[in-house]
Amino acid sequence: MNPKVQIPRLKKHLEWLLYQAIVTRQTFNATYAVGKMLYKTEVLLTYGDYFSYSQSIMIENVQLQLSKMYEHNKQSYTIPTIIENSIKIFSLKYYEEVSHSAQASYSDCVNKLKNLKVKLDELNDPINHLKKIRDINLAHLDKSIDTLDKLEDVQNSNPIYLIETKKLIDFAVSCLTTIKLIMFNIDTHVHNREYENELNEIAKAIAEYQQSGNLIKNYGQV
Repeated sequence: MNPKVQIPRLKKHLEWLLYQAIVTRQTFNATYAVGKMLYKTEVLLTYGDYFSYSQSIMIENVQLQLSKMYEHNKQSYTIPTIIENSIKIFSLKYYEEVSHSAQASYSDCVNKLKNLKVKLDELNDPINHLKKIRDINLAHLDKSIDTLDKLEDVQNSNPIYLIETKKLIDFAVSCLTTIKLIMFNIDTHVHNREYENELNEIAKAIAEYQQSGNLIKNYGQV
């Protein structure tokens, strides 16, 4: 491993993967907000099919992006490979050159990187479930799945729960920002955007539109 080649490459792919993780979290937040607002606001149910369809597409996108980010593939830059390469590159000499003295000791930085690997291993079950669903349904039309019942059987045997999806997303963002800080001494603050306010405004606009339509209709009947 040539550090002069690997380090710039690591930084480039780290930045790109972090961007993907942030976008995936925003998509997840939008999906969650749609589900929550459909439950809370009757107005949105007027267009329930549209919002449910949009939510379904976003859920599939989140699952597909997460499965790609957590792929164990040495030919691709994914979270497992970035953790592995960071541990290999982060020598005492590299630590001293990047000037981490104000942040943490060398041993602390090494332990943080190794701890990311431990946390990654703890997420093994939901990662495997994601990959199973991706391989059979999201990325390929598996010939063994030719009915809705068979697809539901696969999904039921490889459940991806909301809390697990959130854990995978949160770990992706926190892991990559931690590596960015340790490897390049760059502290990144990521805004976690929510979408409930936007959906509230959409619900208000729909309600106003429906009300104005009813007023016009009633006026025409006078």
